[in-house]
Amino acid sequence: MQGNRNDRLAADFYEMLKIQDRQYLSWIASKGEPPYAEEYLLTVRLRTYALSTVNGAYTVGAIDKCVVKISLWGSYPQVAPDIRMLNIPPVFHPCWYSKGTYCPAEPWRAEDSLKDHVLKMLMTLKYEPSAADIVSPANYKALEWFSRNRDKTEWFPSDATELSENSPEGTAALKESVGRFEETVDTHPLC
Repeated sequence: MQGNRNDRLAADFYEMLKIQDRQYLSWIASKGEPPYAEEYLLTVRLRTYALSTVNGAYTVGAIDKCVVKISLWGSYPQVAPDIRMLNIPPVFHPCWYSKGTYCPAEPWRAEDSLKDHVLKMLMTLKYEPSAADIVSPANYKALEWFSRNRDKTEWFPSDATELSENSPEGTAALKESVGRFEETVDTHPLC
């Protein structure tokens, strides 16, 4: 069974390389030996909205950078990845709990790729109207705010950045470089 999990972790890692070092996203594998990453730290550079307290009043304001942690538990991929916003305050969106945990609009399926799941999560950060879960929101206050303001085309989506992928050549170069940094450090004459 461990072989199947490692195969899946490696497949997800190589798929994640398609969205590595993009204008909107960079990430590192923070737990597990690549390509068997069990945790990722993402730096997201998309304009989104967060709820903060200013002089005792709640205020929704724009932020341009988020840090997100993705944990792949031992039962992954049967269990969905745990996605948490590390920013304080976290994003203010119907698909994000007020404490910063992502709640996807669609149920997780074991055959879903991590990359596609991350892209759907990024759509929520951009406030793509199609990515706002109206039926079963994680944050009712965010849903209420979004529903009241969704017709303000200057606000939504909050970022016009296209969520594109690396070219096949760029992805292949990243795949080839996996582990090269550690080799360089080990063979550096100062070490």
